[in-house]
Amino acid sequence: MALLMEPDLLLSRLQTLGQRLEEATQAGDAGSESPLEQAREFLLTHLPQQASVPYRADDLLELLTPSPHIHWSWAEERELVLEGLTLLHQLWYRSAMLNKR
Repeated sequence: MALLMEPDLLLSRLQTLGQRLEEATQAGDAGSESPLEQAREFLLTHLPQQASVPYRADDLLELLTPSPHIHWSWAEERELVLEGLTLLHQLWYRSAMLNKR
């Protein structure tokens, strides 16, 4: 069952995950409770299940989906997920602002 979130809560969650991931600067910050794993799970599991996904957000989520053929270092994956969080935050923010008009 999908965990549907209000736009303001979703934007806040994206921002919080980004801040926590930005503060995690070492690969030692690993495991299922790590900022990287939590952000990755939110991006790849929860966001695609939202009832309304902004235009092009689904394309970005697809690009962020890991490939079995590409192996990233912890730092590379962290940067990729941070960029994804930032871009998705912008897409959802713009969508929320347009819907308030």
